[in-house]
Amino acid sequence: MPSPDALAAALAKVSATSIGTRGMVVLADDDQTLVQRNADQPLTPASTMKVLSTMATVDILGADHRFTTSVVTTKPGALVLVGGGDPLLTDKAGKSDAKPASLQKLADQTVASLRASGITKVSLGYDARLFSGPDFSPNWKSSWKSYESRVSALIVDSGRITSWQAQPNPAQFAAKAFAKRLSAAKITVTSVKPAALATPGTVVASVESAPLATVIAHTLAESDNLAAEIMLRQAAVAKGQPGSFVGAAQTLTGWLKANGLWSGGMVIVDGSGLATKDRVSANVLAKAISLSLRTERLMAVAAGLPVAGQSGTLKHRFDDKSERAGRGRVHAKTGTLRSVASLAGWVTTADGARLIFAFVGNNTAGQNSAYNWLDRSASVLAGCGCR
Repeated sequence: MPSPDALAAALAKVSATSIGTRGMVVLADDDQTLVQRNADQPLTPASTMKVLSTMATVDILGADHRFTTSVVTTKPGALVLVGGGDPLLTDKAGKSDAKPASLQKLADQTVASLRASGITKVSLGYDARLFSGPDFSPNWKSSWKSYESRVSALIVDSGRITSWQAQPNPAQFAAKAFAKRLSAAKITVTSVKPAALATPGTVVASVESAPLATVIAHTLAESDNLAAEIMLRQAAVAKGQPGSFVGAAQTLTGWLKANGLWSGGMVIVDGSGLATKDRVSANVLAKAISLSLRTERLMAVAAGLPVAGQSGTLKHRFDDKSERAGRGRVHAKTGTLRSVASLAGWVTTADGARLIFAFVGNNTAGQNSAYNWLDRSASVLAGCGCR
């Protein structure tokens, strides 16, 4: 392990003049604190919140869990598209391992079943009742409504019409897209409207998501806000809580406390970290990653973190000479909001030691300057013998 004093001295050389409030901690593999500054001060974490929400989800549901989207019939000629909370469901079938489920595949199965029964005309209902409450958090900026995806149990293509335009009614949007595919296969769809199932109905067709571990890897790599919110709602439902923002936040709070990952003053209001009201300490972020690294059931989180200079939201970071040591060695989740920048993950040092770290900056002045503080600090760890 590096010398704490030598490591602190090396980190102190990294400019932090653009950071108003810093929370930072570096842990050894055995959770020994090597360096810390305001490590227990709750700060706005931005998307590093996803480390916590995905850990709770994988612990509650299991890494092999899959989400199922189905079509059921309640009587001949009456179909209901039932959302199972698959955050990566697509309209058109693709080749991504993270997105095996599509309306195209679901429609193909449905059409085959209808033809086998001699049915050529159907009504189509849609059911997104797995989740409840508002689909847009009251703790998010209202100006984001035009482009930030709504949270729904039935949603396709990440809830977007274009990269900057959100689907205003995701369940209806998905149902209409499904109806269009049925119509293209010569099945007449007489109506498309919300449906409340009085009985479970008979399953006509179904498609499954990728395993949860794969969904988590996608979520962390791309910092997928919608997927993080949907997965945490799934965890809430599994724990008997409402599938809502409130139920999800309560589920995550309870899980953190039960696993010794809580400090006074912390606040959880969502799973993505979009809310500026969220408050998490650097120490909790680092200890969560440490727990993931040494716990097989939680390993999907540590394994799914972006790699500096290579993947996800870190692909184009660590881009100057002073950050070169971190490329390929730093595995971390990024976080960015206005005046907020964070980075939490793990790194293998030049001497082969594994360190866990969390750096959180609030009241930052300039995104690039904040990124430089984060990336250069993590690169110091990567290149440090510091003995």
